[in-house]
Amino acid sequence: MKKIISVLALILCFAFLPVQMIEAHPGRTDANGGHTCRTNCEKWGLQYGEYHYHNGGGGSSNSQVKKSAPPKPSAPRTQPKILPSKTIVAVDNANVYSAPSLDSVVTATLWYGFEIKASGTHPEFISMDQGYVSKTVVTSYTPITPKTVKIQGEKGYFFSTPSTESPGRGYAVREALVQVVGERGDWYYGSTIDANGKVLVGFVAKSVAY
Repeated sequence: MKKIISVLALILCFAFLPVQMIEAHPGRTDANGGHTCRTNCEKWGLQYGEYHYHNGGGGSSNSQVKKSAPPKPSAPRTQPKILPSKTIVAVDNANVYSAPSLDSVVTATLWYGFEIKASGTHPEFISMDQGYVSKTVVTSYTPITPKTVKIQGEKGYFFSTPSTESPGRGYAVREALVQVVGERGDWYYGSTIDANGKVLVGFVAKSVAY
């Protein structure tokens, strides 16, 4: 009779064990309420060696498996695009020579603002498909995203190169709009309508047009 009572008592003990204790997969939890899965991981939807939490990180009577969120990939860094400078004619009429010499035959004449695409190098000339152009009659600027600025002074003077020492090309009055396509240092390169209503192209100081 005593054996029967002992067996019944043992059965009752197992019958009243919490379901969570029976269902939870093996392995002790750490101070954070989680651990690394090392046994029957696929049964619980985990990978071997994967760290996860039980009981919401500690304290709750319900045993739940919580996977740690994968780290978010960092956004790739984009390098600013650097545009090559443009070389343009800086005088009203620039001769193109058949050879790198001012004594050679003139094969063409270029106008102010004409973009020169060099095909070779020379100490005193720029080699291009049409011939050779003297470096003394050219200048350069860096292209930018086109934008519009406004003449802020009484007069906005335009120059052939980004320097007040270069020949003046004319001026625009206050509030005149300037279509800017490039810059060089403290200067903008662009076009506007001058005081006489004609198209004016050249360099204007950023302190005057903004």
